[in-house]
Order: sequence, then structure tokens, then C-alpha cells
Amino acid sequence: MTTTTRTLNETLERSSRALAAAVLAALLSGCGSDTGATPSDAPSDAPPAGCTGGVLEADLEADQLSGPGVDPATGALLPPPEGSSYTVSATYGMPRPGEAVMEKYVQYFGAIQAQLASQPGLVAIQLAQSPSCGSGRTLAVWSSTEAMYEFVMSPAHLAAMDAVNELLLPNYAVTHWEAARADEVTMAEGALHIQATDARTR
Repeated sequence: MTTTTRTLNETLERSSRALAAAVLAALLSGCGSDTGATPSDAPSDAPPAGCTGGVLEADLEADQLSGPGVDPATGALLPPPEGSSYTVSATYGMPRPGEAVMEKYVQYFGAIQAQLASQPGLVAIQLAQSPSCGSGRTLAVWSSTEAMYEFVMSPAHLAAMDAVNELLLPNYAVTHWEAARADEVTMAEGALHIQATDARTR
């Protein structure tokens, strides 16, 4: 367990500003609300053309999956217990520019990082970023939907929820689905689910 926790911590510590944005998109917007929001009083920063959560970036750089549900010998996600499935959340986000915003990233992401490292029910996490878009993506694998929402109600999440629109460009996205097989847990699958969610909310 110590090795697993250390690996998860190392993955989270490698997060860039873009990855922090994606994690915050996942965890501040409800981790299952399947929405992106653009309140009327939010800054009107436009994302780069062609950069969207529903299309996987060509230059996406992804870390390996890490966590207690990952086979340390192969780096592959272990299958869920027989007759059950995982809950998988996929996120996409871009940070807003500015030094003041960056200071808040450090504050909120540090708390979320600490919470994730020991969160019950978190099976695995994967982080990725696109240099060309300045975007970040995450996949988080949970033992159940209930476990995912326990994190949603954690102090780190609740403390930061009100800041999501201040920290992220308005094209952030989050969705979740049930996966009975490990091969259903990929960044590409996450982009497809985000695309489908976007289509349903139009």
C-alpha cells in the first residue's frame, strides 16, 4: 500500500498548470454533473480554435495509470470484481491566464492532491496534457458511483467548488460512465463520452 500511495502521489505531483485545471474541472464541477458552465459574470476568455473536450488532441501526453487498482508489473488496470463495474469520470479543462489565478491553483490543487492520495474508493487515476491547446485531461476510476460522490462531498472539493469558473475557461467538461472492462477506461473513451454529453446538452 505504501508503494501504491507513493506512485499516486508522484503522478499528482507531476501535474502542470493544465493538468491542475483538468483535475479541478473534474472535482470542482460536481464529478458527475456532466456539465460545463459559463455564468454571465465570468470572464469571456475564448479557448484556442479546434481545442475541445470531445476531440482527443494529437499531441496529448499522458502519464501511466496509477493507484491501488493498477497492476504494478504491467501498469494495466485490473478488471473490476466479477459481476461488478467501475465508475469512470473523464474531465477536460484549460486554466485561465494570470498570476493571481495561478496562486489560487496552487492552493486548491494542493488540497485536492492531498485528498486524492488517500481517498477511499479511488481505484486509479491518469493525467494528461496537450502542449498545443494548453489543456489537461484526467481519468479517475472509482470502485462505485457512491465512492465518487463521497469525494465530491469531501472538504477539499467543497472548499473549491465556488472557484471553478474563476479558474477555468468556460469549455471545461466532465462526465462519467460505468465500465465493466478495463479496456473501456482510456482517454479516447473519455473524449467520446464528453462529446456525447456535449451533444445531449445542446
